Amino acid sequence: MFLIIAILALTLIYGLFGIRILRPARLGRKIKILGWATLSVCYAALPMALVFRFNWPDNPMTIPLSWFAYATFGFFTLTFCAILLRDGILVIGHGIRKGLQTRIKPVYRTGVPGKAQVPDDPSRRVFLLNSTNAAILGVSGSLAGYGLAHARQVPRVLDVDVPLANLPNEFEGFRILQISDLHVSMTIRRDYVQEVVDRANGQTPDMVVFTGDLADGHVDDLRGESAPLAQLEAPFGKYFVTGNHEYYSGVAGWLHEISRCGFVPLLNEHRVIRRNHAQMVLAGITDYRASQIVPHHASDPVRALAGAPGGLPRIMLAHQPKSVFQAEPSGVDLLICGHTHGGQYIPWNYMVPLDQPYVHGLHRHGRSLIYVSRGTGYWGPPIRIGAPSEITVLRLVRART
Repeated sequence: MFLIIAILALTLIYGLFGIRILRPARLGRKIKILGWATLSVCYAALPMALVFRFNWPDNPMTIPLSWFAYATFGFFTLTFCAILLRDGILVIGHGIRKGLQTRIKPVYRTGVPGKAQVPDDPSRRVFLLNSTNAAILGVSGSLAGYGLAHARQVPRVLDVDVPLANLPNEFEGFRILQISDLHVSMTIRRDYVQEVVDRANGQTPDMVVFTGDLADGHVDDLRGESAPLAQLEAPFGKYFVTGNHEYYSGVAGWLHEISRCGFVPLLNEHRVIRRNHAQMVLAGITDYRASQIVPHHASDPVRALAGAPGGLPRIMLAHQPKSVFQAEPSGVDLLICGHTHGGQYIPWNYMVPLDQPYVHGLHRHGRSLIYVSRGTGYWGPPIRIGAPSEITVLRLVRART
C-alpha cells in the first residue's frame, strides 16, 4: 500500500509539471521531446536511487544517483506547490470574472440575437500561462538552490533555557546537548557528521542526548559514516532513544552500533543522574510507532519511569512529539523530542501540524514542558527553507515565581 501511494504521489507531482509546464510551452518539437525525456529520467531517478541504496550501496553510481534524485525531487515538489497555488488563483479569478459578467451589461455582441459575451483571446491565455510558468521555474529553482545551501551548512547551535520548578541547586545551569534526526545516508556522509561532532564538542555539554533517526540505511553500509559520533564527549554520559527510521533500517544493528559509539540506549527505561548530593531522573522511550514493526518495543512511559525515585526532576527522551500525550500524565517535567524537522520546507511545514501537536521549540503541555528540535540533518531532499537545522543546548534553570 505504501509503495502504491508513493508511486501515485510521484506520478501526480511529475505529471502535473509535464501537463502544466511542458505541454503549453512554445518550444520546438525536438526541444519539447528532450524536455519530456528529462522529466521521465527525473521521475525514474528516485525509485532507482532507492533500489541502488538497498541493493548496491557500494556501487560508484549510488551516491551521485541519490544526490540527483533527491535534489530534483525537492525542486519538483516546490514547482508542484507553485503550480497548485497559481492554478487556484486562476480558478478563483475566473469565477469572479464570470460573476461580474452576469451583473454588468455586455459591451461586445456575438451577432446572435439574445446572446452576448466578452471575446476570449486564446493567444493571451497561452502567453499568460507561459509567463507565469517561467516565473514558477525561476522561483522554484532559486528556492531549491537556497534550500540546498542551508541544508548543507553545519547546524547552528541553539541555546534554550528550560525552567524546572523542582530543579536542585546543584543542577542549575546543567547543559544537555541534543542531536536529533541526523539521517546519515547517501547524501549525509562522514564529513558532515564530523562537523556536527566538532561543533557539539565545542559546547562542552554536561550530557549528550540523541533523540532518534540516526541513519537511513543498513548499519553495515553506513557504519563508517556515523563513526565520528564515538568522539562526542560529556561527563554525565551520552544517551539514545530510537526513532521511526531505526525500525526501517534494522533497529538491532543500529542499537548495537550506537552502543559501540559510547551511547546508552534507553528503551522504556531510566537512569538516575547524580551531581554531588543531588539527583534527577533521565528516562527514554522507544518510538511512538515502534510496536508496529517490533511488538516488544512498544513505547511505554509508565514502564520507563517504574521504580524511579519520587520528588526528583523527571526528564524524558522521545522521538515524536505526540508521545507527550502519554508522557505528561506520568509526571514528566521535560520531554525532549525531534522527528518534525520543523517542517523542513514547503509543503511539509503545512503538513507536520496535522500529525504532531508541536513542530518546534519549547512549549507547555499540561504539567510538562516539551522541547522539539528541528533536527540536525535532513531527510530526503537536501533542502531546508525556513527551518534551519540545529544542535540544541538545553540549559536547565530553576523556575522563578
